[in-house]
Amino acid sequence: MSKFLLSVLFISLVAASCNRKPDKLTNPRIDKLKLLPGFEAEHLYSPGENEQGSWVAMTFDNQGRMITSDQYGAIYRIVLPAQGDTSKVKVEKLIIGSKADRNADTTTLKVGMGFAQGLLYAFNSLYVMVNHNSDKNFDKNTGLYRLQDTDGDDQFDKITLIKSFEGEPGEHGPHSIILSPDKKSIYISAGNHVDVPKFDIYRLPPVWQDDNLFPQIKDPRGHANSRKAPGGWIAHIDSLGEKWELVGAGFRNEFDITFNDAGDLFTYDSDMEWDFGTPWYRPTRICHVTSGSEFGWRTGNGKWSPSYPDNLPP
Repeated sequence: MSKFLLSVLFISLVAASCNRKPDKLTNPRIDKLKLLPGFEAEHLYSPGENEQGSWVAMTFDNQGRMITSDQYGAIYRIVLPAQGDTSKVKVEKLIIGSKADRNADTTTLKVGMGFAQGLLYAFNSLYVMVNHNSDKNFDKNTGLYRLQDTDGDDQFDKITLIKSFEGEPGEHGPHSIILSPDKKSIYISAGNHVDVPKFDIYRLPPVWQDDNLFPQIKDPRGHANSRKAPGGWIAHIDSLGEKWELVGAGFRNEFDITFNDAGDLFTYDSDMEWDFGTPWYRPTRICHVTSGSEFGWRTGNGKWSPSYPDNLPP
C-alpha cells in the first residue's frame, strides 16, 4: 500500500484501501476531501487545536520523523503511527540549545529556534529558514541557520548562522529549502521583500537599475512600492553555506521549489491579487526555472512585457 501526507491546516494520512467502502460523512475535517476511488483519508492531528500555531514548513529526519515549524513559534518533531496503528500522534516541542536550556523551566523559556518558513533535514543537520525580526521572545533574526546534535543525545544543541538576510521579513520573506537532485547541495527560495545578497557566482548578470521612460504606476496602498529589481530569487549553495550561486530571479513571491525526475527546477508564482484586471496583471503560473532565468517581476506596472526576449514565460 502507498502512503501520502497531506498538510492543509491539519495533518492527514491518505492510504490505499481497495476493499473498504467509505464511511458516512462524520468528520468535517475530511468530509469534503475529493479522493480517487479506493482511497480514504484519516485525520491524525490538528496543531491549532493544541495551541501550536500554524505549521508552514515540513521535513523528515533520518529516522522518518516529521519536523515542522509554527510560522510564529517553535519547531516540533512528530512520530506518525504506522498504518493500522491506532496510537495517537506523538508531538515533541524541540527546546533547541544547550542542556541547561533544555532542562530549564519550559513554561518561561524563550523559543530556541523557530519562526521558520523553510526546513530541510540533510547532512546530519536541520537547516532552518528563519523569517523574523528578533524580539524578547525569539532573539534570532531573518536568515538561514544550521542545527546540529553534537553530543548524540537526539537533541539539537548547536546553532550556526549560515547567512543573514536584509529586507522585510513576513509573507514575502525567505522561504523553502530543498535538497539538490544529487543530494550533495541545497537550493533555497526567497520572496521579493528579501534583498538580494552578494553571491559568489551569478548565472544572470546583476544589472538591475530602473530604466523606465515613464513614471511607474505603483500600488496606491503602498504594497512593495519600495522593493526593487530583481524581486524574488532562487539560490544554490553547498552544505556549509560557503559558496552562494544565484540561479534565477524576477519572481514576486515564489514560496516552494521542486525538481522533476529529469532534474529540472520548478516553482509557482503569482502577481498581486489587487492587480487583477489591470493590463500588467499576470495569472498564477508554474515557472520552469532554467539556469540564469529572469521572470521580470517589477513593482507596480513595471513588470516586463511578455515581448521582452529575456523575460521567460510561464
